[in-house]
Amino acid sequence: MGEVKDFPHPMSTSTRVIFTQGGKGGVAKTEVCLSLVSWYRQQDLSPALLDFDVENTNKSGLQNFFAEAAKLDVHREGTLDEFFDVCDASKDGLVIADLGAGAGEATYRWFDEAFEDATEMGIRFTSVGVTTNEAGAVQSVLKWGSKLQARVEYLIVLNEMREPNSAFDYWHAEPAVEKFKSALNPSLMVMGSRIQEFQAELRNQSGTLQQVIDGEIDTPYFRQMKNLIRARRYQRQMFEGFEAASKILLPPFP
Repeated sequence: MGEVKDFPHPMSTSTRVIFTQGGKGGVAKTEVCLSLVSWYRQQDLSPALLDFDVENTNKSGLQNFFAEAAKLDVHREGTLDEFFDVCDASKDGLVIADLGAGAGEATYRWFDEAFEDATEMGIRFTSVGVTTNEAGAVQSVLKWGSKLQARVEYLIVLNEMREPNSAFDYWHAEPAVEKFKSALNPSLMVMGSRIQEFQAELRNQSGTLQQVIDGEIDTPYFRQMKNLIRARRYQRQMFEGFEAASKILLPPFP
């Protein structure tokens, strides 16, 4: 981790921006975003949605699930202005930004440019890192921590993927993880493993757990009671994790 620097935080806060870390791909960061959107909406909150994954042409970008999500490109001139416009227009003081895999270096530069002005405007940031028990995923989270430092608050999602009841041995054994936790005090939650067939079908339908629960995905597979029960169980676990971390996820004003 190295030395952690102190950064100013806004005295008066108007907006919370929650963004995924665009590090290693395939760790289900967009899936976390989808559940987070549902969690907010159950509380009558409507976050503005930003999809920074401009190179994604398959069915995994945030805009593919929520058409209202605006596509932004950190490489394009004018993106910073668009970002502040979205923050300004957010009636509930919430913005969710899903970053593309491998977007690290460009995003670090973009964040460095945005941070000072954002702080002056009362914007706080929560960085969502998703990791599996693979070394590359863990190291990606640590690298984001070393770049962002104490300028953000952290929610780290330990994703079991296809390893039920994972002990996350690499996460717990890596000395740099302890330094990261000690220095930056992240909130931690576990994302339980999911049946691969269920997740593949959900992605094929461009659907969310909430849509399965609400009966909006009318396919033979999702009409089966066992899959409705799975959807409820998966979502309940995610919501419990978000609730435990609500202090760094909810809007920063009453």
